[in-house]
Amino acid sequence: MMLLEVKNLKVYYRTTKGIVQAVDDVSFSVEEGESLGLVGESGCGKTTAVKAILRLFPTNIAHVSGTIEYKGQNILQMTFDELSRMRWKEISMIPQSAMNALDPVYTIEDQIREAIQAHDEISYPEALQKIYSLFDLVGVERSRLKDYPHQLSGGMLQRACIAMALVCGPKIILADEPTTALDVVVQDNILQRINELHKKIKASMILSSHDISVIAETCDKVAVMYAGQFMEYASSQKIFGYPFHPYTLGLRQAFPSIKGTKKKLIAIKGYPPNLINPPRGCRFASRCPFMKEACVAEDPPLIEVEPLHFSRCIRADAIDEIRGRVLIEETWEKTSPLPNRWVRRKTESGTMDVKQDEMIEVRDLRKYFPLEKGFLSSLFSREETKFLKAVDGISFDIHPGEILGLAGESGCGKTTTAKTLVGLYTPTTGKILFGGQEITELMVQDKKRWARTAQYIFQNPYESLNPRQTVLDAVIEGLKIHRIGTKEERVEMAAQALSRVKIMPPSDFFDRFPHQLSGGQRQRISIARALVLNPKLVIADEPVSMLDVSIRAEVINLLKELTEQMHLASLFISHDISLIRYICDRTAIMYLGKIVEIGPTDEIIDHPFHPYTQLLLSAVPVPDPEAGRIRIKLHGDVPNPINLPPGCRFGPRCERATDACRHDEPEQIQVGKDHFVLCHEIL
Repeated sequence: MMLLEVKNLKVYYRTTKGIVQAVDDVSFSVEEGESLGLVGESGCGKTTAVKAILRLFPTNIAHVSGTIEYKGQNILQMTFDELSRMRWKEISMIPQSAMNALDPVYTIEDQIREAIQAHDEISYPEALQKIYSLFDLVGVERSRLKDYPHQLSGGMLQRACIAMALVCGPKIILADEPTTALDVVVQDNILQRINELHKKIKASMILSSHDISVIAETCDKVAVMYAGQFMEYASSQKIFGYPFHPYTLGLRQAFPSIKGTKKKLIAIKGYPPNLINPPRGCRFASRCPFMKEACVAEDPPLIEVEPLHFSRCIRADAIDEIRGRVLIEETWEKTSPLPNRWVRRKTESGTMDVKQDEMIEVRDLRKYFPLEKGFLSSLFSREETKFLKAVDGISFDIHPGEILGLAGESGCGKTTTAKTLVGLYTPTTGKILFGGQEITELMVQDKKRWARTAQYIFQNPYESLNPRQTVLDAVIEGLKIHRIGTKEERVEMAAQALSRVKIMPPSDFFDRFPHQLSGGQRQRISIARALVLNPKLVIADEPVSMLDVSIRAEVINLLKELTEQMHLASLFISHDISLIRYICDRTAIMYLGKIVEIGPTDEIIDHPFHPYTQLLLSAVPVPDPEAGRIRIKLHGDVPNPINLPPGCRFGPRCERATDACRHDEPEQIQVGKDHFVLCHEIL
């Protein structure tokens, strides 16, 4: 039975620069028990289309037209009372950011109970029992209901939001980027839970995401959105198996997969059009390497290219030739190649060259955070100070020209390791050596000097740049601090750095502020700012987790090219094992402050030894609806890092754990060339 039918939906926003055509003539339908995926880059209209179903419009809405029929009734014509009764009860929503979705001054129980009692006349004990059953369903302990949002992890908050969306038994669930920025294990648990609930309660679902592997594994039908329109619309099998639009093909080539042959990611060049004045003809034409004059002559319609498969491309008859050409990187190349030579940086003492033999070595590094006592407990309690052992005795090295990947769940110690390496944290114990010389004391006594050697690229491109600084000021700030070059030389160095990260022409961006840039441009400028000092060590901490698939491919390829050209020692932190596979030479897997496995990336992925590594790899989604994967069952939650279990730290969650695992610390075992595992039970 058809539950929801959207016809010719248009949603426009009013801005100071004009009317933005966010969603422009979109049509789709959802049957009972069916799941629809919306995939595309940021700004394509996914979230606007999803929120329009609940009539959640911002105050600057300028125009809404078309119909959104739910069980034959047009939602756009409902009264406020009718709309209030329909929300939660008939159609509910799982929001994108669970961290910001719940009220911080109410407990989880109070917020979910409010949603129930707003729609049903139900007593407190009955409401509580209903909430208990939902928390059991989503896999969260009932005791956490008394907690406030800040006391729950990101994964728990997302599950609480799922429970809240299900509390009134809706017929349709809207999920807007429900797993963005979650680590791979939590993401897999959330997706598995959503799939199980989708089948169990037989509710329909609309899922929006820029992660095509999530869409492929979750949805029956897929709509590929670009610049406010559907470019392609069909079953998941057809979209991922036999696509008919160049944009769909481009997204697939730009997205990493842990399966199949390892190859370079091929990015879609350019940027989406300005939706204040959309171009005539196909909106993808300016970025499409297969464009013909006819493509820009008139707007292409969404046509049925085969039964129940729709594409907005006038070149559908040449799709077989196009499919072959998308595999060639030069097909998508529209920009000039990177310069072959990086400008040397000049100082008062002359020119400084990069030595080829400078290696970063980390030996038995520990970083403990003391837990402060309250005033009264510090006076009357004789208990010893407890420590959070964020990093607990890890060793590794990074050679010039090499990228070491660091992977693991949130809270495993990845970012603490990175911040300790660059001197933002002081090591508790252990050594950090650079070119054979210990620099641990240098990091404490002369952080400024070490900062020229080690640079950090932060996760969020929207927060890593000062909103009051122009691009030029941001890039040359480090040169000013270290008194490198004259004013004119600094501008030249900034231009060289921006050219290297493909911000072209650099002078056009000098006077722009961060809010005038796209997410990909901001991240590339953050990279230019890190590289302008010509560092020896670069740490990239989740640098692409918040970027679209095509922009992500550009940044990943750029980091790899720059590491090779500048002979950098690079540490790449990510929870996305698929990305690590494409960019990293070697990979270290962290769990609760320990490196449990380290070795060549291909060996780690093809022949993992540690049960935790096997778990991480089994949790990675694959952009192929036909490719089934076997999930490894996980027992319990991550142990409390303040009161760590004896023996192997993964032991309480490992199905292969023995008595030795539960009582004795495992020792590192070599299982191959440069491949080491911290485990009692090597199979």
